[in-house]
Amino acid sequence: MNKYDERYEIRLAKCSDIEMIMTFLNEHWREGHIMATDRKLFEYEYVNEDYVNFVLAIDKGTGSLEGIFGFLNCSQTTDLNKKDIWGSMWKVVDTRENTPFLGVELAKRVMDLTNCRTQIGNGANPNTTIPLRKMFFKESVGKMQHFYLLSDSITNFKIAQINKFQHSLNKIEKKARLIRLNSIKEVQSKFDIDSLDTIPYKDSWYFNKRYFEHPYYKYDVYGVECEDEVGALVVCREVIQNDAKVIRIVDYLGDESLFEGLHKEFKDMLVKRNAEYIDFYVYGFENTYILNAGFTLRDEQDMNVIPNYFEPFSQANVDIWVHHKLPNTKFFKADGDQDRPNSMLK
Repeated sequence: MNKYDERYEIRLAKCSDIEMIMTFLNEHWREGHIMATDRKLFEYEYVNEDYVNFVLAIDKGTGSLEGIFGFLNCSQTTDLNKKDIWGSMWKVVDTRENTPFLGVELAKRVMDLTNCRTQIGNGANPNTTIPLRKMFFKESVGKMQHFYLLSDSITNFKIAQINKFQHSLNKIEKKARLIRLNSIKEVQSKFDIDSLDTIPYKDSWYFNKRYFEHPYYKYDVYGVECEDEVGALVVCREVIQNDAKVIRIVDYLGDESLFEGLHKEFKDMLVKRNAEYIDFYVYGFENTYILNAGFTLRDEQDMNVIPNYFEPFSQANVDIWVHHKLPNTKFFKADGDQDRPNSMLK
């Protein structure tokens, strides 16, 4: 017991706390935020059988909620050597009366309360969260790399802003193909997710909930087949904006080297779907495989604009910052709470 326990009740949230958390988000995170207004999505994201994925700090004297630390499960494993979580919404009421560094304390408590192997951050604020994670948690931090593949058949780009057309080249003869998988059973019949040894560890429970059972978004799940064996999974999502379309690769599991054999598959996908481009945010993925598949790295010298924000739409380049403790940690666009609705959907 420390000074925080003397003043606050610090614990995992229960279902009876949901209304209080949503009110807190509306008042202290952002008024009208979807997690403060859409209980269906809130429960999909955060509710487990036994608890709600928030660590709360409740003032014992006033009974008011003074701080939250949200998190998301990467799996449902009971193996503590594989149990990983992503950090999510992290906020403490900004008043002089609060005990200093309450937010840091909540971030520390989540490790003990969940018994997780590691807590990973995706989409962290580079001005606030990133310095705190470096200072107090001694974590590694960095920016995700952003790759894109332009369509050769589009001349009038409405989503991207193309100032210099990047011609894609297939730099390797290896060929792989995409096989559409329509359910978690089809995935399991082709690929053993649960046997993968990755950081974070994602199991079939997570994959099914995240991509096949999402309440609003429709994801396209493919097996990557080479020589009659499915060695990886790739997940995409279409986005429509300005009467145009793009395709976003949001997750990848399995053999990274197979990616470089998908050049033709991706080019054909762009034509068939009449999409402007395919983009791919990654961290910890071997760059060579992506470049060999014809993608271009959007770096500081790139004059093109490949948007990330669509709800609301912003035609601007966006850097996504991450933090992690363990080496060989990988990040993709759909990890954590980065690929979710940010406004009310019908």
